[in-house]
Amino acid sequence: MKKNIINSLVLGLSIVPSFVLAAGVGDVTGIIDLVRSIFSAILPLIMTLAVIYFLWSLTKYMTKAGAEQAEAKEQMMWGVIILFVMVSVWGLVGILDKTIFG
Repeated sequence: MKKNIINSLVLGLSIVPSFVLAAGVGDVTGIIDLVRSIFSAILPLIMTLAVIYFLWSLTKYMTKAGAEQAEAKEQMMWGVIILFVMVSVWGLVGILDKTIFG
């Protein structure tokens, strides 16, 4: 348990460079920019994983038959739903970001 806490703390501090370097975050804008930069680094990775999941289920659908094909079809549908929700939320966050923070 203690090892997990220490590992989480080390990982958390390495992700947020301003805390590691003891740099002060001037105001709310600095925090918003920090969160924005973290999300802009993580988001392409998550989108890539979602596309890979969809392509994997598509390949599974094309190569299998019977019950496995039905399972792959359901996975493809979930992959499309996941991609749709991710892109929609990304767009809404972009709109809110532009309207609130300019």
